Amino acid sequence: MDSGKGQIDLFLRRCDDVMHTSFILADAKIAELLKSIATSDLLYIFFQNITQNFDYVSAQLRYMNYMPYPGSRKHKLLFPEDPTEKLAFIFCLLVDIDTRVIDLGEFLSEYYYAEGDMNLGFRQFGAEVVLPLKNLIRQMFRSGATDPRVVRARGKAAAEHLARIVRSERDRVFESSLADAKKVDGLLILNALAEAAAKADARLLGGLLCGYGYFVRAAGWKSENISDMFSAFEKFKEQL
Repeated sequence: MDSGKGQIDLFLRRCDDVMHTSFILADAKIAELLKSIATSDLLYIFFQNITQNFDYVSAQLRYMNYMPYPGSRKHKLLFPEDPTEKLAFIFCLLVDIDTRVIDLGEFLSEYYYAEGDMNLGFRQFGAEVVLPLKNLIRQMFRSGATDPRVVRARGKAAAEHLARIVRSERDRVFESSLADAKKVDGLLILNALAEAAAKADARLLGGLLCGYGYFVRAAGWKSENISDMFSAFEKFKEQL
């Protein structure tokens, strides 16, 4: 794990892909952008946290019904001033577009009409919706970022990364040819490690990892997961 830098870089590239594509490819590029969030422990946890208590329905009523000109039938898309609420609103909007709750063509005609030029309308959409998303994430996750939501997301992502390695090691021990007694000892420690990782309990994780290290040496057990677990734990501690 690289503390999320690679995950953030991929997300930023996917934002660029959306902004630089044509309308005909927009659906696919938006899907790839959202996939870069879903497959990133760090971004998935972050967006999960900021949307948990976000009232998207109320936000839609507030920010998607403004008509800038008297008598106009077209709306202007507005955005929350708070950066975190803005991120939550844009994320939910993109999900609605991706799941076809909102038809992108109709949305562009309503909010970014450009005399029938869907590509021009989509570029305006990219500038007003996707570019702020990109810039806010890049700013919030830059090196040394202290936003508490980012810090929590990084800690949880690091713990989940460690938990995945522990689960892999648990499967490997269970399927191994170790004597049953040794196998049971190893699995007891690994089960406790998985639980501690789920709780992101650094003190318990450290103690259990030390115990597993003794087990490995005593049992003569070898696995590529072992060094990965200790490395992931060090990365986890860096986020505390």
